[in-house]
Amino acid sequence: MPNLLVYIKRGIQRKIKVNYLKLQEIPDFLVISPGGCGTVSLIKHLENFGKSNLYFERKYKIFGLGHIYKPSNFLLKNKIKIIIIKRDFEDIYSSMSSRNFVRNSLNILGDLTPFMHINILKNKEKIKKKYFNYLSKFYSNWEKYPQESSLVLEYPNFYQEQVYQNEIKKFLDIRTDAFLLNFPKFEKYKKKKNFVDPSTIISKEIYSWKKPPENFF
Repeated sequence: MPNLLVYIKRGIQRKIKVNYLKLQEIPDFLVISPGGCGTVSLIKHLENFGKSNLYFERKYKIFGLGHIYKPSNFLLKNKIKIIIIKRDFEDIYSSMSSRNFVRNSLNILGDLTPFMHINILKNKEKIKKKYFNYLSKFYSNWEKYPQESSLVLEYPNFYQEQVYQNEIKKFLDIRTDAFLLNFPKFEKYKKKKNFVDPSTIISKEIYSWKKPPENFF
């Protein structure tokens, strides 16, 4: 039985980290989504064209930058370019549910008691409504980010149509043809044998009372 109070502690810590986010270096850009939006392949591809999510994960062990749920003063002050990935809420919820990650995702999005309707009241309709509310808050927060420093994309369109890939290229001022030539193809999510989702690792740490990664946002 997981100790559910750990979620409250982690949620408070996350709120503080998000509100006062300050990185050791200035990113060239970041990719942001609430999760379940097919961002992993894009983030991996963009790693070749500037200091972004994976750069800070590998160099400074800072995880979860892709899911910060609102802009911080650091991002605003430095006019960091942000790519915001959107997807139909039903599809996001389905993606998270299939990986048993709704509870942890709510915690990441700022909810201190994500276990309430799942573990205690066990009401699927209310947890879904709650999740949709947090998704709305997430996108509402990022809609306030300066338009000149943000690019909003719909999943999976940017994988399927080159017009959106050109938008990314222009927005990030990428001048090499390799960006388009090597752009990842759209593939429906398939859980591979022996695949371990990063969210599963985090969830297990919470369940077992282990301390989550120090630099997890």
